[in-house]
Amino acid sequence: MRNQPAFILAVVVTIGLVSSQDAHATTYRDLCSAVPGACEFTGPDAPVLVANVCWSMSTSTATLMTGATCPTGSWAYSVKYGVVDPFSLIVAAFVPLDDACSRPGLCQPGSFAPPNTVLAGVICCFGDICYPAGGDQCYGGALFFCSDGVSNDDGTVTCFEHS
Repeated sequence: MRNQPAFILAVVVTIGLVSSQDAHATTYRDLCSAVPGACEFTGPDAPVLVANVCWSMSTSTATLMTGATCPTGSWAYSVKYGVVDPFSLIVAAFVPLDDACSRPGLCQPGSFAPPNTVLAGVICCFGDICYPAGGDQCYGGALFFCSDGVSNDDGTVTCFEHS
C-alpha cells in the first residue's frame, strides 16, 4: 500500500493534463497566415487575444466565435493577437513584427533624429536599406516595425533608436 499515494498522484496529474486547455488546442488554421490581408501588421507589443473567430468572405470581417460553429457563409479560424469590439464582437487581428531597432545596423542613434520624426509603420528591409512597406508587398525582404523614423528623398526610410 506504500505505492497508493503515488498512483493517486499519477491519476490526478493525468486527468489534469487531459482536461487542460492545452490538451484541447484548436484545430483551426491561423487567420493571419491563411487569409491574405485579413490582419494588420503592427509593432512587437501587439495585444494577445488567443481566440477562435468566424471569417466572413462577403464582408471581409472576423467576428468572435460565440458558439460551437460559425454562421453559414463564414469559416472558423484562430487568432493569436488582436482586439475585440465589445459591442459588435468584430475582431481586429494583428501580426506583430519585430522592432527594426532590434536588428543591428537598421537604426541610427536617436540623437541623430531630426525634429518631428513622425513616421511609424511597417518597413521592408533588404539588408540595411529599408523602404515603406506597401500592403504585404515585401518580396525578398524582411518586414519590421519602425516606431520612430523619417522618409528620405530617395524613397528609403531611416529609423531611429528610442531615446
